[in-house]
Amino acid sequence: MIMKKKFIDVFFTIFISLFFITSSIKLTVNFKSLYYFDIKHLNIVENSGFSIENIKEDYNYLIKYINSHNKEDFKIPNLPSSQEGAVHFEEVKNIFVKLDYLFFISSIISIIALYYCKKNKVYTAFKYTSIVLISIPIILLITFLINFDKVFVIFHKLFFSNDYWIFDPVKDPVINMLPQDFFMHCGILINIFIIIFSFISHLLYRKNQI
Repeated sequence: MIMKKKFIDVFFTIFISLFFITSSIKLTVNFKSLYYFDIKHLNIVENSGFSIENIKEDYNYLIKYINSHNKEDFKIPNLPSSQEGAVHFEEVKNIFVKLDYLFFISSIISIIALYYCKKNKVYTAFKYTSIVLISIPIILLITFLINFDKVFVIFHKLFFSNDYWIFDPVKDPVINMLPQDFFMHCGILINIFIIIFSFISHLLYRKNQI
């Protein structure tokens, strides 16, 4: 009986954590205000030579493209793209499609977990979820501070089987509107959301212990 309870706690902890992590990623990707802020903060207009109107239009296209589950060619509105660049964005899109499936599955299991916890008045899965989630930002933020450049490279080597992510600005000028610091800000925001979800999980556990 104890082993069964531990298995259930671990199972639910994994999927609740995955739900909150995928939610954090999706929230960040679709939080366009972060990029709009960085347009000025990172001097993207000056560094890229593009107009702010074109930058926003192209960025909005990128977000719409990677969120879409439809089969479509990559055609950014105001910029040329190489075949390698188009392949890379297609690969990014495929990653987000898989992320959506993981989000959907983990959300269903999380709803079941919440129902199970309410029915049995046992919320230890949320306690463990809180611990797991707070550990992730601590580890990631430390690595960001030590050497974000290396983390950035390792991330791409893990998720891509080619070097198409190393853009040639002449063939794929889109890279000029996507500075590395913007991706660091995205990473920080993802971690902030994860911390918030960790806090929510902890509150849910504590509230139901009373």
